[in-house]
Amino acid sequence: MSTIRTQFGPVTNFSITLNGLATSAARSSAKVENQDTRYVDAICQFKIKPASGSLGDRYGVYVFAWGATDDASPIYPAGVTGVDEAVSVTLETLAIREIGSLYVPASGILISPPFSVAQAFGNVLPPVWGVLAVNRCGLALDATDNVAFWRGVQFEVV
Repeated sequence: MSTIRTQFGPVTNFSITLNGLATSAARSSAKVENQDTRYVDAICQFKIKPASGSLGDRYGVYVFAWGATDDASPIYPAGVTGVDEAVSVTLETLAIREIGSLYVPASGILISPPFSVAQAFGNVLPPVWGVLAVNRCGLALDATDNVAFWRGVQFEVV
């Protein structure tokens, strides 16, 4: 009798420049292509270090997921273009799905809990996807020590 179990891919850093991200600014990751790996989900985490100073009233870094169904000619939402770049925060940006947030109560290095990316897409990753981080903690992120990484989830039959 066969058993189906979860299998995890390698830990991979997002191509996203979080170091120095200003407060009230947003940054999109470069696209992650999923058509070959065919992950059904990706678990992501963020390591955030705010710069020294007084925190704002929102105290958080918010993470959204974006995706495209056509991997040959992707059409991206909310001003995203599929590369690591700054994105203007608009109402359209906030219409894409939030997958998690990291409460920032104080300075120092903070680690987010793992976030499921597939939840933003009805629990299946699209052929092309990425994340968008919005800094609302009231401080810029430090010039070092900010990183985002992910790990694909598949099922295997044993």
